[in-house]
Amino acid sequence: MTAYMALHKYGSPHQEPLRDPMLYDTVLTKEGQRLVAALAPAVAALQPAPELVLTSPLTRCLQTAVAACQGLRHGVRIEAEPLLRERLTLSSEVGRPPEELARDFPEVRFPPDMEHVWWYTEGLEPHKVAREPQPVYEARLERLRCSLASRPQRCVLLVAHWGVLQALTGRGLEPGELASAEVRL
Repeated sequence: MTAYMALHKYGSPHQEPLRDPMLYDTVLTKEGQRLVAALAPAVAALQPAPELVLTSPLTRCLQTAVAACQGLRHGVRIEAEPLLRERLTLSSEVGRPPEELARDFPEVRFPPDMEHVWWYTEGLEPHKVAREPQPVYEARLERLRCSLASRPQRCVLLVAHWGVLQALTGRGLEPGELASAEVRL
């Protein structure tokens, strides 16, 4: 599968120790919005054109997918894929229910079976921050690989987070970078 990948926001991979600003489901920064606007012409010019856009359901990725994909040919679906979510380490990786997201992003299809709480909670209240353990994260990434492999589309644009894209491709992307990769599933 050929996958185009766009990093969702302006920022860099987390460095320890993490300090949680207690901002939930964060939005794009002004710089992130600028980078996304610069991505739109490159996304519109992709050859081959993506047959599908899959995005993390975190708001900053949804914003990126909608803004960056405006120039794609009519009929290319943007679909939320909870398996593309960021590894939960901070409150900014705590999401919102799909009903709320669907109201804010009518251009995006949310799977009918998407759970109300689709982010990692470790059995805690949905807005408590429970760091997603590495084995749980790796198991989720394996489910993501299997899900991607089972799709009929051969060219997909993924709008996701640094760690997820690095795990799929073995390479780190810079903020706002668009890259093409043959993903071995």
